[in-house]
Amino acid sequence: MGFIDNILQSFKLGEMPAEPLFKAVMYGDCAIYLQNVGSIKSYSPDKIELRLKKGGLTIAGEGLFVKKYCAGDLVVCGKIDTISRI
Repeated sequence: MGFIDNILQSFKLGEMPAEPLFKAVMYGDCAIYLQNVGSIKSYSPDKIELRLKKGGLTIAGEGLFVKKYCAGDLVVCGKIDTISRI
C-alpha cells in the first residue's frame, strides 16, 4: 500500500479516483499552484472562483492575483485566507 493509500484509509476517504478533479500545492499562505483548472469564473482581488471538470473552487483572501494561467495550470498569489469547493 502506498503513502496516499495509507492517508486515504486513515481518514476513511475511500479510494483515490482514477483521475483527480484537481491537484493543488500551497506555498504558505501567499501562493497556490493548481492543475486541471477549466476556467476562471470570476476574479477580484479578494475572491477568485474557478471552474473545474466537476464543480468549482473558491479562493478568498487579500490582494489576490493570477500569476500564471496556461493549459489548465494556474498560480494565484496574494494573502490566501480560505479555499473551498463549490
